[in-house]
Order: sequence, then structure tokens, then C-alpha cells
Amino acid sequence: MIPLSKNPPPRFPGRPIHDAEAPWWVAKVKPRQEKALAFDFVNRHIEYYLPMYTKVTRRRDNNKPRKSIICLFPGYISFCAPKGTERSIFSTNRIVRLVEVRNQTHFKKQLELVYHTLELGIPLEPFDASNLKPGELVEVVSGPMRGIRGTIQRMLSTHKLILSVDILGMAAVNVDASLVKAL
Repeated sequence: MIPLSKNPPPRFPGRPIHDAEAPWWVAKVKPRQEKALAFDFVNRHIEYYLPMYTKVTRRRDNNKPRKSIICLFPGYISFCAPKGTERSIFSTNRIVRLVEVRNQTHFKKQLELVYHTLELGIPLEPFDASNLKPGELVEVVSGPMRGIRGTIQRMLSTHKLILSVDILGMAAVNVDASLVKAL
């Protein structure tokens, strides 16, 4: 049995995602059970990927920073299991349901993109653009257009916005929603 530490390794075993030996599945887990299930997977030698990021908050009493390792996709963990054996993980009593990944190639590419982004030390955090609306004034907070203010003209998806930017002569710019904040 692997000794418990505070956080499991994000990837087990430590090899490229495209080298997985079995099909990928996604497990919807009970609340706050992602890391515990990852430890269960390590002990059972089940391949998985649980991307995490460091969230820094300030304590109210002394304003000192507090770092927490948070799951990038709360409530979900990706794992590999040969067809027909995936249901054995229900014995952990941490799983709500399983989602079969139908397009394995596309899913692996998406996982690899997340994996490489985090490995390069590029900040990656969950983002909810549902609170952004057309007509809202926003400012780009990171990336090459940092500091530019614009108005949301159109939302192409929950991740892509079209901004009207006055400084560019009313040009429309396609911007990733995670790079802006509402003003």
C-alpha cells in the first residue's frame, strides 16, 4: 500500500497519456472524493490523470497567503480500464457514475493539452463565463492584450468572446473568456 500524503500524483503511472494501455473513462465522483479515489487508483495500480492547480487565497486574520492544491475539474477523474473491468472501481464507494469516452483519440489530445500546459508551469484554472453578457465592459487581465478594455459584442461559446475595442478603431477581437474580467 502506498503511504498517504496530502496530495496524490496528478498522473499515475508517470508516462505520456497517449501511451495508455487501456481505453479512457471518466468517473463522476462523490463530493470532495477526487484525491482519495486517486490514492485508491495508485494502490490498485489503475492508470489515471487528475489535473490540479495551486489556488492562493489570503487569510482574513493576518492577510498571509494560503496555498491549496485544487482539482481542475471538480467531481471528475479520468482513468484507464479495459472494457468490462471499469465497473470494479465502484467498490471504492466513491463513484457516482461512469462516463464512457467514445472518441478516445480526441479525448487523449485534450488530456495531453492540459497535461503539457500544467507541466510547463502555465497557470490553468477553471473559468466560468456564464456571468459575462454581451454589452458588458471587460478588461483583458493577461496575455498579449493585457490592459485593453472592450465591450463584449458576441459570445461564440462559453470560452470565446468577440470584443469591440475602441483603442483599435472599433476593431472586433476574438479573446479567450478566461483572459478577461468584468469592470
